[in-house]
Amino acid sequence: MSPKRDKVVSERSIQFDHFYRYAEIDRFVRELAISFPALCRADSIGQSREGREIQRLTLTNFATGDPKARPAFVIHGGIHAHEPASAHAPLYTAIRLINDHEPGGLLDHIVFYVIPRLCPDASEFCIAASTRVRSRIDFENRESNVVYPEDIDGDGLILTLRQEHPAGRFINDPDEPRLLIKRRADSPPPYFRTFPEGYIHNWDGSERIRQGGLHSFMPVDPDLVGGRSFDWNRNWPYNWRPGQIGAGDYPFSELELKHFADFLYGHPKIFAVLGYHCGHASVIRPPASGSTEDMDPHDDRNIEELAQIGVRLTGTPILRLVKPSDCGKGGHSLDTIYHHLGILGFELELGTVMNAAGLKTEEFLQWKDGDADRWMRHLMSWWDARKQRDPLFRSWRVFKHPQLGPVDLGGLLYTTLDNPLLAGLPDTLEGTHGFTVTIARRHPCIAIEDLDVSRLHDRMYRISLKIVNRGRLPTNVTNKGRTLNRLQPVTTRFVPATDVVLTSKPGLFDLGHLNAAPTSRSVEWTVAFSNPQSSELGRIEVSGGTGGDIGKIVTIEPHEHRRQPSESRGA
Repeated sequence: MSPKRDKVVSERSIQFDHFYRYAEIDRFVRELAISFPALCRADSIGQSREGREIQRLTLTNFATGDPKARPAFVIHGGIHAHEPASAHAPLYTAIRLINDHEPGGLLDHIVFYVIPRLCPDASEFCIAASTRVRSRIDFENRESNVVYPEDIDGDGLILTLRQEHPAGRFINDPDEPRLLIKRRADSPPPYFRTFPEGYIHNWDGSERIRQGGLHSFMPVDPDLVGGRSFDWNRNWPYNWRPGQIGAGDYPFSELELKHFADFLYGHPKIFAVLGYHCGHASVIRPPASGSTEDMDPHDDRNIEELAQIGVRLTGTPILRLVKPSDCGKGGHSLDTIYHHLGILGFELELGTVMNAAGLKTEEFLQWKDGDADRWMRHLMSWWDARKQRDPLFRSWRVFKHPQLGPVDLGGLLYTTLDNPLLAGLPDTLEGTHGFTVTIARRHPCIAIEDLDVSRLHDRMYRISLKIVNRGRLPTNVTNKGRTLNRLQPVTTRFVPATDVVLTSKPGLFDLGHLNAAPTSRSVEWTVAFSNPQSSELGRIEVSGGTGGDIGKIVTIEPHEHRRQPSESRGA
């Protein structure tokens, strides 16, 4: 049975002229659930440190089964606060899944869990002030001699402080005076040092001033990194590295990420996780650290095949996180999703404004010394030529800092810089949604087939059938998943009706994992039937792991030897 839809929500209902604030996302998901109750429900996976709900949409056809019994696909955004445009993709996915639903479609077979923004607190901070915070800054435990990002001139923005200093690591760009570029050995003065706009906490008056916020995330000088800054895509357990910037105190030490982990680990029917980011437009696949030699070779080939489909659908290249020059990103979600959960995990980078200005990710991946400066000049020129534009740069002006004295205040607005041009997102999201659907259609799919009920003699019957995986993924999803206890094998049992006795043993069969289609296991029971007036022999129950749970009522008619019962999925 397919729900009747009285409305169709337009993709245009997503606003592509601004970054979504928390209240807007909250209203969006609630209104979607109210408008389409047969296909969509809204709740939360938990609260943030500041008490905001981390919203979740559950999308499936509730009329045809229990979502907890179905194969599950998780779509999330906003693990990084300075990438607020990543929330647009999960919301777009939700709308498309509702609009595209037809009887027998994806929502009749699987459930999508859509989490628009995992990092609501710092995202609000970044959007409001147009600053850059990776996932969270520890403002509660401030360290001495650290500049923490704060709006101190009252204009609502957190900009950059630059101060002329003989040990400064920057100079004015001679070709674009608005920009700073790195100082070279032959660079003439003046030299500048930079800080995020803010006060120096508990300053002792020394020259060694450390930098929090943006500067701890992308340090020019690692020795000057200050304050505790967290990257929630370095806080996962596989290959977690305590010395890595943003790693946190221990895996899942961050409250919001712990909520997400509890959700993922607590749902053994999840077969895939897709995360959205706003780096240079690309497809990201595991591994994020180590090497592909740490992966099962068959899994590596399958994941690469899917990643290449993503390349074709999005028109962007694969961004490989493990490079010959380093060992990748420790504590990354993709590694934990594969090595600990045993399922598929991908990330899609939606791009930055630099991509909109013409930079191809392939060029970025081959950057040489000086290319970044050249492209920043191009970006400023391209931005100036646009007739309608959001703010990207605030002109430098003299500002009397209460501690440092006269400085220049201005520079780039990093939330604008770090995100894609919103007006161009609809075309991007069409390709990313195609990738989502491609993965979803490969879900493991358990079915009961070739059911036969035969009367042996008098009131004794034999029930035989096949349990089949009709999906393009095995129920263990990956070969790695087969080695993990958390991915449940396929089991089936027969529950006799009243006045029916199970005469064969066992009543429960452990069928193990079923490979991709067409893979089946044969099952048989015999029962004794003591009531000729009844038509029900009992119920077949199949727990299919990531392939879903299904059931069938087995019935006969008086004087009838065989009957093919109807199937009920997710019951």
